[in-house]
Amino acid sequence: MKAAVLHAPRKLIFEERPEPAISSGDEVLIEIKNVGICHSDVHYYVHGRIGDFIVKEPIILGHECSGVVIEKGKDVSNVDIGDKVIIEPASPCRKCPNCKTGRYNICENLRFMGTPPTDGAFREYVVWPSDFVYKMPEDMNFEEAALIEPFSVALYSVKRAGLSPGSRVAILGAGTIGLMTLLATRECGASEIFITDIVDYKLKLAEKFGATAAINSKKEDPVKSIKYLTDGRGVDVVFEAVGIDTTFNQALKLVKVGGKVVVIGLGFKELSTVPVIDIPTKELDIIGILRYANVFPEAIRLAAHRKLPLTKLITRRLDLPELVKGMEAIAEGKEDEVKVMIRVR
Repeated sequence: MKAAVLHAPRKLIFEERPEPAISSGDEVLIEIKNVGICHSDVHYYVHGRIGDFIVKEPIILGHECSGVVIEKGKDVSNVDIGDKVIIEPASPCRKCPNCKTGRYNICENLRFMGTPPTDGAFREYVVWPSDFVYKMPEDMNFEEAALIEPFSVALYSVKRAGLSPGSRVAILGAGTIGLMTLLATRECGASEIFITDIVDYKLKLAEKFGATAAINSKKEDPVKSIKYLTDGRGVDVVFEAVGIDTTFNQALKLVKVGGKVVVIGLGFKELSTVPVIDIPTKELDIIGILRYANVFPEAIRLAAHRKLPLTKLITRRLDLPELVKGMEAIAEGKEDEVKVMIRVR
């Protein structure tokens, strides 16, 4: 099979690899159709690492994926050969204390597609545990299905925040996750949604998705603007989807006293100038997000039932041999680039 293999930063080589084989009764073999490029893929492609996750051996990236079941183990009952499916790209141990309490996203022995040392989905075939593979709704296409993964991050973030209907929220960053979070907060009943970014193209897309106000933080102070729009009180919940000092500081300043800051963004550097005193003096809840747990089926149902415009985030469609072009387009930070979708087969 064809596979895109990262050997070192910016050294991505297309290779012929053996087709993977089912090794246990609960696995399925899937022909991959579509894979979205995530910013984490780009981090590995450019830097060879994200925090403590370091590319030490050649690895296949990619985890936002959909495909078709072409073979299944003897114990698989939830999907059949020929089913169009969405893959939840996590494979927890199911035995550690975190798994036992349902928090498998922080499993002590988690395998996650495209995260060292586990190969991902930029290849023609994948073998995966069947309990993390879901049938696609009939009216969903492979592109929409591949976008369920980032939407699950957003939905999990909203659930972790305990968002109540009528809440005021701010989303810092209008990339894929920020825009997905906008959709998730809207569906979960937020009454006012403020979103910030430095790219007008993304902010216009946010307005189309239902943002109350889309603020370019290069042109105006987002803290002052959102405070003004909320009568000086600030918002109930801030979703920080960038991961840098500037936006984290803004989050602490524009959230109301007693509010919540949900940290989704993973930046390249440690935060160094955070006004920590705001956390106790405003009695803030700081909530960290690592991917998601127990929301994938709900994300699928919600996206299908509400016909969420997930594919409107796709700004470029490429075939697998053009993967480097897609990685570089995101790495360059082109203003009109949001989600690049790769067609594998």
